[in-house]
Amino acid sequence: MFMIFPAWLLAAKPEIPDWVNPVLRTELYPAGTYYTGFSSLKPEKNEDKDKVYERVRQNARIEAVASIQVTVEQSIDRFIQNTQSRSDVSTRDIMTTRSNTQTGIKDIPGLKVELWENIKTGEVYAFAWVKKANLYKQLIRRTAVNLAKIENAIQNAEALAGRGEKGQAKSQLADMTTLFEDIENDQRVMLSIDASTTDEDLSLQETSLLKERFLSLSADLKNSIAVYIDCKAQLFEREYTPLESMLKGNLQKSDLSFTDSADGADWVVKVQAEAREYRKSDFGGVSSYFVYVDADVAIDKTASGKRVYQNMISEKGGHTVGFVQAAEEAYRQIAPLISEAIKKQIEQ
Repeated sequence: MFMIFPAWLLAAKPEIPDWVNPVLRTELYPAGTYYTGFSSLKPEKNEDKDKVYERVRQNARIEAVASIQVTVEQSIDRFIQNTQSRSDVSTRDIMTTRSNTQTGIKDIPGLKVELWENIKTGEVYAFAWVKKANLYKQLIRRTAVNLAKIENAIQNAEALAGRGEKGQAKSQLADMTTLFEDIENDQRVMLSIDASTTDEDLSLQETSLLKERFLSLSADLKNSIAVYIDCKAQLFEREYTPLESMLKGNLQKSDLSFTDSADGADWVVKVQAEAREYRKSDFGGVSSYFVYVDADVAIDKTASGKRVYQNMISEKGGHTVGFVQAAEEAYRQIAPLISEAIKKQIEQ
């Protein structure tokens, strides 16, 4: 016959682990060799055991992170105060940038957490630990992985920018700042574990070169995507200029800017629109006038020299005053449709 035990009971050990005793804990996991965190909690009556275990586990983990944080801060202070410290610019930058150190350590690779419950008292204990030497190796591997991610993202962004797809290029770089911060936080931890850490282990040169490429590309992409709109609209016998203003007004909500010339523009948009009378209807002594506006929209990507979109968009407008007013209403209705078509092509 099989019996099913709750997760918290399976996790608990009948014997008292040595780490519960503070003296033995210090002897077995000395601060020079390990980062540790300890937590204990006595649950409330009828409190869910799974939640208690998770809470005490997290508390132990938080204390382990805090112990690393303290070590990093102390290492930074020593680095700043010691005039004989390494003069390497990259290392100095890493160890004197405090802005991210307060909340920079997000997780500890290789961290183990063990739980134990005192069946007699109901108190729950958790102990988190990681060997510094093992953490050092894990951070080297994680730094390599993060740098590979950045390298891949920059290459993709450079290729997209070269094709004139600035919007997609920017999206490729969206998380890069966070990844660089993660790398620098891991480098600080490595230096705090071993002050003689080599530049090769820290991947300082690769980090510096990638950051230069990232900053240069970000600066190039900072300017909005340049769009030239050649809009010609007719309202029966006269030119209708408000359409171009309506299109630009809608598109300004996106990351776009407008140029007065096709030269230097990332995208060239050509709109040819005209109004045509549809019909007049009388009902109950009230006349209604209906007009269609037909717009031929063409979009060219400057980088490739190719036309990526061409379509006829039509929209009907109505008014009780006359055909001119109905045409103006049709233009108001069609403007967002044209704007959306332009936006979709540029951002895809």
